Amino acid sequence: MQPLNAAFPLKQTVYGILLCFCTPAFAAQQNPPQTAAYSQEWLPVYPQVSVNGRVSDGLFPFMSDNGRIFVQTDTLYALGINVPQAILQQADTRQKSLNTDTETITTNEPPLSAVPSETPAEEAATPAASEPIQTAYEPTVSENHTESGNTQIWTDLSSITGLDIEYNAAEQTLALTAPLDWLNLPTTVIGQKPERAYDIAKPGFAGILNYDANITRNSSGGSTQGILAEARFTTPAGYLSHQHIWSRTRFSAERIKSQNRNVRLDTFWRSVWPEQGLIMTAGDLITGQTGISGSARIGGFKLEHSYRTQPWRNTSPLRAYVGESTLPGTVDLYLNGVRQYSQDVAAGEYEITLPPSISGRGNAQVVATDMLGRTVVVDMPLYGGSDMLAKGLNEWSLEAGYLRKNYGLKSFDYDKQLVGSGTLRYGLTNFVTTQLHAEGGGGYRRFGIEANTVLGSLGQLNLSHAQSFFKQHKGKQSSIFFSTQYGNWTFGSGWSSTDDAFTGFNALLAPAGYHPEAFKRRTASVSVGWHSKSLGSFNLSYLRLKSDRDQTDKTGTLNWSRNIGRRASVFMSASKYSGNHNTYHSIYGGLSISFDRGYSASVSARHESGRENSYRVALNKSGSGVGSTSWNIGWEQQNNANGRNRGRLNGFVRHETQYGDAHAAIYHTPQSTNWDAGWRGGLVWMKGGLFPTRNVYDSFAVVSTAGLAGIPVSLSNNHVGKTNSSGLLLVPNLSAYQKNMIGIDTTDLPQDIRVERARIQAVPSERSGMAVDFKLKRMQAASMILKDENGQVLPANSTVFHADDTPIAVVGFDGQTFIEHLVSGNNTFEVSLPEEGGICRFNIDYQAKSHLGSLPDLGEILCIRQ
Repeated sequence: MQPLNAAFPLKQTVYGILLCFCTPAFAAQQNPPQTAAYSQEWLPVYPQVSVNGRVSDGLFPFMSDNGRIFVQTDTLYALGINVPQAILQQADTRQKSLNTDTETITTNEPPLSAVPSETPAEEAATPAASEPIQTAYEPTVSENHTESGNTQIWTDLSSITGLDIEYNAAEQTLALTAPLDWLNLPTTVIGQKPERAYDIAKPGFAGILNYDANITRNSSGGSTQGILAEARFTTPAGYLSHQHIWSRTRFSAERIKSQNRNVRLDTFWRSVWPEQGLIMTAGDLITGQTGISGSARIGGFKLEHSYRTQPWRNTSPLRAYVGESTLPGTVDLYLNGVRQYSQDVAAGEYEITLPPSISGRGNAQVVATDMLGRTVVVDMPLYGGSDMLAKGLNEWSLEAGYLRKNYGLKSFDYDKQLVGSGTLRYGLTNFVTTQLHAEGGGGYRRFGIEANTVLGSLGQLNLSHAQSFFKQHKGKQSSIFFSTQYGNWTFGSGWSSTDDAFTGFNALLAPAGYHPEAFKRRTASVSVGWHSKSLGSFNLSYLRLKSDRDQTDKTGTLNWSRNIGRRASVFMSASKYSGNHNTYHSIYGGLSISFDRGYSASVSARHESGRENSYRVALNKSGSGVGSTSWNIGWEQQNNANGRNRGRLNGFVRHETQYGDAHAAIYHTPQSTNWDAGWRGGLVWMKGGLFPTRNVYDSFAVVSTAGLAGIPVSLSNNHVGKTNSSGLLLVPNLSAYQKNMIGIDTTDLPQDIRVERARIQAVPSERSGMAVDFKLKRMQAASMILKDENGQVLPANSTVFHADDTPIAVVGFDGQTFIEHLVSGNNTFEVSLPEEGGICRFNIDYQAKSHLGSLPDLGEILCIRQ
């Protein structure tokens, strides 16, 4: 915010000095009217001028008469004040009337012409306008403010309606406050930060193998062994992925027969251009899934544009408020009573952009306070929708290929009919996001449209409609859903209708089974939620499903939960179902308590009318990352309606390591005991090393510590492992396209190790690897005390030079000296003594191997004068 006069004492002094020189020159150029009144009262002045609180640099000429200030139009223009012509004409009329009444100066005196500056220096001293400064005062105002014979008219500032004036003759300051539409001021933008893309690491060459090996066995002798694996090869141009499953099942001890399965799941190549947001996939893929279309597996080609490769970019609609301030001031933004940011603004318009963190219904409040303490508060009820795109943004995908059949059962089973689909999401406005989808092939077609819209501050409305065409049958599907949130309340309601003839790609895989009937399925739902700190959270929902076959299913549910202190919580759920000539209800509730070190316990009970009752108690231990163990053990008792009781015991344990996770589970009843165990891990080849690791489903990094082993490495302040004997460690499961903070622990490093930086920001590409090199350098250095041949310490500030005359150190107090960059063997140095003390030389025999891990103190070293 610009103060009214940020450096008034200094500026006033400067202006006063300039005024001493400019005023006589100005007066000398005057050819005043022959009246005593003018010579005694009319004076040229050069005040420090501020316009709407902003101090204007430069000298601007004004005329003063008994406290009245006169100005030329060009001077107002130079100050950035564009007075409308109608206002100027009114000022002329008002000033003419005033002069006639007062008769201060006779009206028959002709206007005097302007006298231009004699030198460029004089012209530069008064830069008020582009034209030469006019030095004549015309007491009677002409009919307009145009030039006539190179003459400029002086106007009384007080006669200009709408212009506020505050003139201080003693301090020579003039504060002008004009309407904002007279000023050409820039708009101050508040809160909107420019988009800043960060660098994404180029993928390197790497090989990845993820595997999940598991074995199960039941009490009847049956067993299953299986491996689910993914092999991936990454390059700078993209990556190739292949997924496979192998299993062998033995059904029982009596039946020796076993079943083997060896099936390819998915194989595809993917290239990504994150800066453009483009993704290309060739091979096995899934078509775009939207609210009006289900997904389908095909073998083919897909090209898509998505903002998920640019997480730094905000794609949600942002609300903005435009206000104005006549004087400089401060603008604060509050969201739901919490201040988000505050910023000083100059006079003029300001645009405040609301942050994208608004979800659901809320209230934004803009508080503008000017330099005089006047405050204006503007309340803006608003609603932040989900799955919305800002105006003009779009995402799309195009797919073409052949439908996959018997997925998970056969490796290469594709339909022979070519199909394709396309989807487009577009931000029509900041309040409406539309979506179009089309798919078809083999005599099947389907089209759909969807719209998400925010209804002011009321809530969000979703509308969709789709039609399918197959075997001369036309099917329709329509839906509408409304949701809102107000304070502690949430509300949602929806309706949908689907014809039996409505179908998708699955009709092409089984055309013989497509026999639509003339009925519709209609679904209606409503839910209401309320949250209270003292009473807990409540949610009531109702679902009604009806078809033309006179079958109606109704389900009502009430849920409640509440925290008791910081360690305990209680929950309860009650539901009622009626339909198909049956009605039953159920009640479920429980209590959970957490303890220190990750331990927790829970008890729960369930009652279902006409069916069974069950009771369960469990004890849990949660893990804390690599090197930790988590487990669960529980007992459940079931009582059937026919009087039969049965209990079961189940337990689970998992241990996480840097190289993979081991897990085992057991399920025991009086009749049978089943168990399973397995190991889940991975192998990564990169930078010439093979790393056993946990599953690497996302991106990863190979950390290098310059050959130093045993260095702890962390990811987002969570320990992930230590470097191996080669100083390398693989860090799995980084977030693609996002900032991942990788750090090393330098507290236990040897003394002779120097670290340039201990934290590096890693931004990998999708499911690829990158190298993160911590530049650790081993120092060969030593400290010593330098003395002369007489045993006296060398004077402080003496300069130590290497043999090549390069200065490398300075002698400190008491001869203390620290020298770096020593070489193994003999080192010769010269010391330049201050105050013409001459030069002395000394040698150091440094054995690097004997000083690994330390910075030795070599004690006293003699420096011999030359």
